[in-house]
Amino acid sequence: MYLWSRRSLRLKTLGILVLLLCVVGALSFAASAWMLDRSLVEFEQRAVSERVARVSSAIQQDVTARVRVASDYGFWDDAAAFMEQQDEKFLSVNFTVESLRNAQVSAVAFLALDGHLHAGVEMREGQRERLDESRPLVQHMRALVMDPALAGRSIGGDAKRWADGQPLLMVFSPVRRAERLSPQVGWLVLVQVLDEPNLRELSQGAGVDFRFLPARAEALGAAAAPVHNSAAQVTQPIRDALGVSELLLQVDLPPALERQRQTGLLVLLLNSFVLVLLAAAAAVLLLDRLILRRLADFARLARRQRHGAAASPPHWPVQGQDELDQLALALNTMVSSLDEARDELERDVRTDALTGLGNRRQLYEQLDHLLGQQARHRELTLALLLIDLDDFKLLNDSLGHELGNHLLVQTGRRLKELVRASDVVTRLGGDEFALIYVAEKGELGVLSFVRRVQQALAQPVSYQGLEVTVTGSIGIAYVATQAGQALNKDDLLRNAELAMYAAKRAGKGRYSLFNDALLGDVQERMLLEQQLRECLRQDQLEVWFQPIIDVRSGEVAMFEALARWPLDGGYCSPTRFIPVAEETGLINELGAAVARKVIAALPALLAVKARHVVNVNLSPRQLMSRHLVEQMCSLVDGAGLSRDSIHFELTESALASNADFAKQQLDALAAAGFHLHLDDFGTGYSSLHRLQSLPFSTLKLDRSFVVMLGEGDARIARAIISLAEQLGMQVIAEGIETEAQQQRLQELGCHLIQGYLHARPMPLDALLAWLAQRQVA
Repeated sequence: MYLWSRRSLRLKTLGILVLLLCVVGALSFAASAWMLDRSLVEFEQRAVSERVARVSSAIQQDVTARVRVASDYGFWDDAAAFMEQQDEKFLSVNFTVESLRNAQVSAVAFLALDGHLHAGVEMREGQRERLDESRPLVQHMRALVMDPALAGRSIGGDAKRWADGQPLLMVFSPVRRAERLSPQVGWLVLVQVLDEPNLRELSQGAGVDFRFLPARAEALGAAAAPVHNSAAQVTQPIRDALGVSELLLQVDLPPALERQRQTGLLVLLLNSFVLVLLAAAAAVLLLDRLILRRLADFARLARRQRHGAAASPPHWPVQGQDELDQLALALNTMVSSLDEARDELERDVRTDALTGLGNRRQLYEQLDHLLGQQARHRELTLALLLIDLDDFKLLNDSLGHELGNHLLVQTGRRLKELVRASDVVTRLGGDEFALIYVAEKGELGVLSFVRRVQQALAQPVSYQGLEVTVTGSIGIAYVATQAGQALNKDDLLRNAELAMYAAKRAGKGRYSLFNDALLGDVQERMLLEQQLRECLRQDQLEVWFQPIIDVRSGEVAMFEALARWPLDGGYCSPTRFIPVAEETGLINELGAAVARKVIAALPALLAVKARHVVNVNLSPRQLMSRHLVEQMCSLVDGAGLSRDSIHFELTESALASNADFAKQQLDALAAAGFHLHLDDFGTGYSSLHRLQSLPFSTLKLDRSFVVMLGEGDARIARAIISLAEQLGMQVIAEGIETEAQQQRLQELGCHLIQGYLHARPMPLDALLAWLAQRQVA
């Protein structure tokens, strides 16, 4: 199989063609042989049918003649008179030895209607003798005339029987007077023994040798029996006046045409072989000369081109104007076009279609080239600058894509004007550009170049009467780290991207140099994300509770539920894992876990005091979930708790995006029976008008304003407490650590205090013990 697969198309095609011709020849021979055999079989069948028909016709003629003789004797007044009064002279005159021999009759019998023998004679050893009723032959005659099939029969007929080991032909006729409609007075039966002389005479008349055989017992009475054929004879049942007889007719057949069949098959085989051989030779010669040899030339040219042996595109040979020549012309045109298109594609695949700058592929190729140079010339310092335009998406969406494209083209042009011949500037996609800077003066040269880039980007861009100014955030990564270890291009791009994101976080129009701390932060964040996922999957998150005290009564007014994550033998700070949960989308799962644990702990708190309330924090992403209200109602109602035992705390940042939907969610929570607290009020962007339209029942005074109280500045705290009073809201001050802070807040009218002065956050068991201790005290 391997050797066959290595052969050329030329050999394969010729081999397949020869094989197909052989198959066609074999099929043709098989069809012709079948037709020859069928023709011979049909001829033999016709010959058999003809011989059987001739024999049957001879027998039927003989039977018809004898039936006619019997009818002549039966429909005769003398015969009827003989049946009425026996007269020996009638038999002796009409049935003499000579007449019986001429008629080839072995016995004549007149039988009464009840089957008894009236009179009869038979030939025995050449002599005429009277027929004795005790003879077996008479019994056969009686069985014949008493056969139910003869009841009511008014004409004669024949019956073929096997008796005493020999075939008999019994011809019968009713006996009645010659006048019409005269009554039947008896039966006349003539018997002929179908012995060898009689059969020989019939065979000579038919021209065919035949014989009679006894029929099978099970075949008697059948309407038709199967024909039994052999190579020399054909055997079939015969019929008489009563149906299927007791005899089978066996006809000798002529010799089979086997010799003719073998001769015909040999001639057909020889003709088929010669025709296939000639057709194969002609087809191979013509196909090889006209097609396959030229295809082999095509294949040789293709191999040379594929292996690079040809310096220029191949020229496919053209010999005339047939189909292969047209193909060659088309190939020559196509190869020339492909060669031109390849050159254009080589340029396009490394070029950005919009700006004409290099693209990411060219950047990678240039990095590979320059990294190789830097490895040989250690004094060179290569830097990769990744530039991202600030707020480009906002400009593109608000002012149109045409302006955005114009801005990208102008940015690319300005960057191209800044770089030197040794530098590379590319567009990676969107509003990201990358520059490779060969820093001959070290880091100071790179930073000087970065500042020139910032100045160029900050120049206004005019478009259809508009002047648009954008800035760019730039991340800078050096090819070599501080430890001197060379980086590959993927690491270099990653480092520049991390530095660029750091510049964006620092503000617009900034640049940032990559350092190991940036990579460490990313790796730490990824590790923290995976650990947080595992924590949620294994339900390791804990909920602690910090009491909120009403200083007027000294009672616990409510509790704030705080998430605590056990990690590495301690607890991970919420300031670390909450932002990660927000960024990765795990905050919904985390918030749901906190809510479940709070609801599970609430019955124990209500057992201490029936009016205890727990405040649960909701993140901005949770508030945007369309299933939030349904989920919280299901959790609280499923535990059999009152909805007003759960208060939700939200920061002002939850209202910053999609304010209309946020208001719908808050209204739905309030309508469901939950109380809402606005946390960190005064530190965000909420307007007083929005505050008035939202269903908050409580404001939380941020700890930064409490610290200002200790510094003697109570203006903001007083304003917030006064505003809450005017709006009919409570105020909870958080972060209270000193008696002086608490005293000052009481003077301002704030009586709900949360902070370390009274209690730190604690797990449920410690909280229950703390509550029990307060009750004892």
